[in-house]
Amino acid sequence: MKIRTAEAIAVVIVIAIIIYGIVPLLVSTSPADMKSGDTYYIEGKITSELEKSNFSIFILNTGSTNVTVYYQGVAPAVGSYVLVKGTYTTIPLFSDLGILKASNVYYWLYIL
Repeated sequence: MKIRTAEAIAVVIVIAIIIYGIVPLLVSTSPADMKSGDTYYIEGKITSELEKSNFSIFILNTGSTNVTVYYQGVAPAVGSYVLVKGTYTTIPLFSDLGILKASNVYYWLYIL
């Protein structure tokens, strides 16, 4: 009976670990599909950042492209995996360039 319980707990833990790593991929939007003025989730790895006392600007590598993110707060360190929720805005005169203004930046231990 104790072995069955331990096996069940182990299976639940493994499933939880897999779900944790998949969630960012399930909710994330491809940068190519983002439209100005809409809110999106996007996941990736921070490759560089500029941090001031009350805001951060960082480059998020999504695997397919880099996205510039503006965040009113302190961003996780370079090299961190994050899930970002924010509103995408294109830069006037450069419709193919845009910035994601983040309302939330969630530090993620790993992404599958």
